[in-house]
Amino acid sequence: MANFGAPAHQAAMANLGGMMMVAGGAMCLARGVSDALDAVAEARYQRRYHDAFDAASTHARELENVARVAVELIAELEAEVAGLRTACAQRQAVINNLVGRA
Repeated sequence: MANFGAPAHQAAMANLGGMMMVAGGAMCLARGVSDALDAVAEARYQRRYHDAFDAASTHARELENVARVAVELIAELEAEVAGLRTACAQRQAVINNLVGRA
């Protein structure tokens, strides 16, 4: 289709370079915004990861302390049980002596 010097066609052709520059700038802006949103999402993920890791590390240290206390208490209880067994054996020996006399 021939334009035969239509002013609209001439104006469009004259503005074509500018429109291409605007379109290219808009694409760059869109890509930049997309990259920025991706960077924000990655930063949020990293922050959540580090927060969860720190919480897990703190919890592990607390559990380690609980385990240490538990081991100490078990050692004390084992010593007490050994003492009670010795006392029971002594009492049984006394009972056996008294029964043997009767």
